[in-house]
Amino acid sequence: MSHAPSWAPSRSPLAPWGPRFLARLIDILVVALPALLVGAVLGLMMTGIVALGGGGGLQSRFFILTSVAAFVVGTSYEAVSVTRWRMTLGMRILGLRVGPLSAGGYPGPLPVLASVARGALLWLPLVFAFSVPTMWTLSLVALVLFGLWPLWDRPNRQGLHDKVAGTVVLSAG
Repeated sequence: MSHAPSWAPSRSPLAPWGPRFLARLIDILVVALPALLVGAVLGLMMTGIVALGGGGGLQSRFFILTSVAAFVVGTSYEAVSVTRWRMTLGMRILGLRVGPLSAGGYPGPLPVLASVARGALLWLPLVFAFSVPTMWTLSLVALVLFGLWPLWDRPNRQGLHDKVAGTVVLSAG
């Protein structure tokens, strides 16, 4: 019986659904504040421009700007965090990390493009969430595709964003 050398990295099990879901809720809160601040600043700038031009429709423009800002902030947060540390703040708090599917549970490099694609797909519904009815519908779709999908995905418990990026979420501890 051969054992891996002591210097070899250990294999991590796939993360359970509950901690993954809680980590994502934390990440949503982390992204929401900067996105709202960016949206508010852009909205105020747009208000000044529109007021000078005598136009209307400020509320819809604010929601559109905030939606786009949330997408950009969320995608950037996810891509930088996953590429650099293999985890977001929510994942760190709950003892999770992202690994390449090809490594079979062992640590390995994640291409920047995979991290960007993972983040962009995960936060994409925000681009279209500029009205309350649309936001609730997209929240439900996102919950199914990214939050609940790992419950029935076998054998790797991947959300759609993980499938596209070729990643899995692992228990770090």
